[in-house]
Amino acid sequence: MPGTHPLKRLHALDALRGAMMLLGLVLHSAASYTTYSLEAAWPYQDAHRTGLADWLVFIIHLFRMPAFFVMAGFFAAFLYAREGTAGFLAHRARRLLLPLVAAWIVIFPLVRSGFAYALTGGGRVGLDAATQGLTIAPYADPSLAHLWFIYYLIIFCLVAAVVVPIVERVAGGARGILLNAFARMAPTVSGCLLLGVVSAVTLLPMSKPTLDTSFAFVPALRVLVAYAVFFTFGWLLFARREVVPAVGQRPWRYLSAAFLASIVYMVIVVSTAATPTFAGHLAGISAAGIAMWLWIYGVTGFFVRYFEEARPLQRYLSDASYWMYLIHLPFAIWIPGVLAPLAIPGALKLLIVLAATSAVTVATYHLFVRSTAIGAFLNGRKFERALPRVAGTPASVVSE
Repeated sequence: MPGTHPLKRLHALDALRGAMMLLGLVLHSAASYTTYSLEAAWPYQDAHRTGLADWLVFIIHLFRMPAFFVMAGFFAAFLYAREGTAGFLAHRARRLLLPLVAAWIVIFPLVRSGFAYALTGGGRVGLDAATQGLTIAPYADPSLAHLWFIYYLIIFCLVAAVVVPIVERVAGGARGILLNAFARMAPTVSGCLLLGVVSAVTLLPMSKPTLDTSFAFVPALRVLVAYAVFFTFGWLLFARREVVPAVGQRPWRYLSAAFLASIVYMVIVVSTAATPTFAGHLAGISAAGIAMWLWIYGVTGFFVRYFEEARPLQRYLSDASYWMYLIHLPFAIWIPGVLAPLAIPGALKLLIVLAATSAVTVATYHLFVRSTAIGAFLNGRKFERALPRVAGTPASVVSE
């Protein structure tokens, strides 16, 4: 029957979700070295910049979080199907709400003080400025920083826990008809383009022709609505998970089209930035909506095709990605501050920041998280420190 596809472990989607988290390390390592200002989202810019950072930030921002929320919706739907409403909410509280609170208390002052350190050029003066960021003062103007995505995911899960039972009781046969229509539409090029149009509409109220990011504890409705489209698609994809392999067809065609659409989008954004008009905004959001869904289909297809077989390193990094993303931001800010006085190319600084941030986060995961109570707190259970043994993994569990 449609929608009763076995709940086997989907290593490809596991890997995709982890990869989108780890791309956050790349994005934030590059943010200090863009040739254009990222404004309040990233107040520090190094004196030595590089076009490489422009491309990395531009492309990754376009599709990373949309693709992540598709996967988040997929796995949330699995948990709801397995646990029921009460178990689903309890699980989300353990794995999202509690880590959000704990991480924010520790990381937020380190982020604020890191920007103070970098903006004042590092060194002794920077340390004096950073000291203020480690006091109670930053909490007078709180921000979710890079943890906003967990906050949004909690909101979506709460809404789903209310809406889904109502739909299941009220919709009746219409629900099956709609899900079957989704199953026919989702794996097709026309379905991808239709989703691009839907997302373009949600981008219309954005301040610029892109996905805004809201770090506030009272989230912007326009941003919530835009990301809700991706989460909902992922939830529906789980309901008709038999089409996942079909979504994974032709990944290179989608990726090639996504790259070309991104170039068109960049040309529109750059050419209309100096004199913004409604026509320019409309053209920009149209290109953005199409490009981001082409990327989503492309990267999903790429992982479905090439990462379906479990590999030890793949599983290890998927397990590590949550911790690495939670703690990486202070390093991606403080290390540029340390490098600020050095007269070396921006591209080299970017690579140093990325390498150091990656090394520190994976090392701390391996030593202090993977086989400890912290790992159980974040991932639901402890793992051996060694790379996972994937041979003989039961095929009856979908990764959480």
